[in-house]
Amino acid sequence: MSSTCAEVDSPSEVRTSEPWRVLFIGADPLWFEQIKRDVSCLQPDWLCLHAPHVVAMESLDWRSASALVVDAQALGAREWLEQARKERPELNCLIRCDFLDKPVTGLWKGLGYPMLPNHTDASILAASLLRNARLQEWRADPAIQRILPSIRKLPATPRLYLQVTEELQSASGSLDVIAHLIRQDPVMSAKMLQLVNSAFFASAHEVSDTLDAAMILGTERIKALILLAGIFSQYKEAQGICPSVEALLAHSVQVGVCARAITLSETKNAKTAESAFTAGVLHDVGKMIMAGNLPEWYKEIPKLRASKDLTDFSAELEIFGANHANVGACLLASWGLSLPILEAVAWHHEPQRSSEKDFCLLAAVHAANAFAHQAEGAVNEIDQGFFARIGMADGCEHWRKIFEQTKGKLA
Repeated sequence: MSSTCAEVDSPSEVRTSEPWRVLFIGADPLWFEQIKRDVSCLQPDWLCLHAPHVVAMESLDWRSASALVVDAQALGAREWLEQARKERPELNCLIRCDFLDKPVTGLWKGLGYPMLPNHTDASILAASLLRNARLQEWRADPAIQRILPSIRKLPATPRLYLQVTEELQSASGSLDVIAHLIRQDPVMSAKMLQLVNSAFFASAHEVSDTLDAAMILGTERIKALILLAGIFSQYKEAQGICPSVEALLAHSVQVGVCARAITLSETKNAKTAESAFTAGVLHDVGKMIMAGNLPEWYKEIPKLRASKDLTDFSAELEIFGANHANVGACLLASWGLSLPILEAVAWHHEPQRSSEKDFCLLAAVHAANAFAHQAEGAVNEIDQGFFARIGMADGCEHWRKIFEQTKGKLA
């Protein structure tokens, strides 16, 4: 583990404005002192406290804690946490465990709290706690609480995505194996070749081999497209999507490509740009989920939009009290996507709801989505107040040129 602030990854991505009390239960004291120093570099206002066992939690006033980080091996921790959750159902909690210890991990799965490897570093740990807190905030919305029980057909993580992710995590992972896995899924293979040959990706020649397509797209974009295609295949019979499911797919890819290009232009960081692509291609999956689960209600949206001259977003709010962006983010959270991606999905129509003060994935996705809708003839305005707040008031015209360069249609 790193021992200096300079070595901790991406502190700006997990910064908060409010002080937190984070209690660590059962962790090794030496590990705790190290993680405490690293967390303080990321979150100077956080107070990290250590309880060697659950008995010590009472003296630490755990009921007022912002979050708990529990060692899965701590004696009596599971039973204590089960009782603690009855007093604080909204408890923000992470479980640290050795995933090779199947009996212990199996014991904790029943509680439903996120589990992280024992060796997780401070940046991932802090980001995970913040992600949990944001998700709790979204799910506390009364409108979301009304809708979520109606979402019975939940989007399953595509099997191909799990296979590709496992291959990428392997020390011997290779694009050849990934290409082979994709070839085993004829629908996904055809879709990927269609996408890479479209104007979106500006390939100099026609690509007919899945390995060539994988090399052009790169692993992160492959994973994002597998998720997107997987969701669309699960809800391909969804009704009420305007203008069509295929048009929504093309729109999603367009936004992803543009958001990636904008982010690369602003940050010069390829990893961040790939996250922008993922956020962009997934930003509208809530539409598919809502239309697939609530078809009779969702089919009313085009009628309401036409009769009152509303956007789809405004019509959703009038009918459901919530919108596809929030619903999509809440359900995508179960796939372990990062907080910046989830916030870009949740607020791509309402960026002012974020607390961002600098360029972020949300800014790129909001702009790319607005440009794409405008090109499609729909009214979708840029939130100038938000861009002024993050110091990007003059950036939109440059970004619009980027959009025009990336604009394309599926072949």
